[in-house]
Amino acid sequence: MPAMRQTRRPPMRRSAPPRNRARAPRRADSHAWTMKLGAWAHARMRAAQYDGPTRRILVGLTLTSVVAILLLLAAGLGVLDDMGRGIQTSAGNAARSAGLAVRIINVQAPDGQQLSAYQRAEAEVTAGVMADDVMFGVNPGEIRDRVAQLPWVEHVVVRRLWPDQIQILITPRAATALWQDRGQLAFMDASGRKLGQANHITSAKGYALVVGANAGPRAPALFEAMRAYPEIASRTSSAVWVGDRRWTLKLTQGGDVLLPEIGMGEALAMLDRLQDSHKILDRSFARLDLRHPGTILIRPTEETLSVTAPAQAAKSAQGV
Repeated sequence: MPAMRQTRRPPMRRSAPPRNRARAPRRADSHAWTMKLGAWAHARMRAAQYDGPTRRILVGLTLTSVVAILLLLAAGLGVLDDMGRGIQTSAGNAARSAGLAVRIINVQAPDGQQLSAYQRAEAEVTAGVMADDVMFGVNPGEIRDRVAQLPWVEHVVVRRLWPDQIQILITPRAATALWQDRGQLAFMDASGRKLGQANHITSAKGYALVVGANAGPRAPALFEAMRAYPEIASRTSSAVWVGDRRWTLKLTQGGDVLLPEIGMGEALAMLDRLQDSHKILDRSFARLDLRHPGTILIRPTEETLSVTAPAQAAKSAQGV
């Protein structure tokens, strides 16, 4: 029997999976998880119904939300404003009935100082407090801030004196001179700051007078220079700020003394020496010009044809 040849069969190849086979959709899995979570949450809510503390918390949150929504609606419709005004009006009427309303507004200065009638009236109006205002509604801090803005006020204290009095204690700035600007007469302090109108001549009597625009801020330097020469100061009725550059002194006897723009102190010293030696300020003249260093120019009055002057001054005297 002939030998049989055994042939080896080639291995079978596995067919590759089709490339275009559609993948399993994941949306179904997501939907399933969503259903599971919903079922879990529903189960927890049902379990919470039988849990006393949890149920009270849920009810409280629900009521709080409802109340908040109602309050927002009321605020939008203006209901709360009307209610607030009504409550405020009722409380104010009750306070007035109890005697807790403003009856007295007392504006005064500390001991040893005085306020004019004009200052008291201005402070009271500026304070903004009305008679019959409820004492609880009066804010001392706001009153203090308003009154402190007045130019003549240096310091102010506001107190509520129960049951019905408001006290405004004002320390005024000290007036040192008068300032006439554009026809208006006002008090001024040592720094040249206006303190308020001088409405009465009697209250303004005895103060030095400066005249002209910007004269107030320039006056302290003049007063400081003249402090060393009391004889000249006592004979000066007013000082005029000229051309925003220099001063002209108006003397009580009617003459003018023209001071220089630069070297005012030296000119006053020379005038003081001439007064001591020759009484030059006692003489009659229309103008005494000291604007040129070392020189005095004198113009006589219309009634005087000549001026008897010191020998040194007469050499340089001439009409202007």
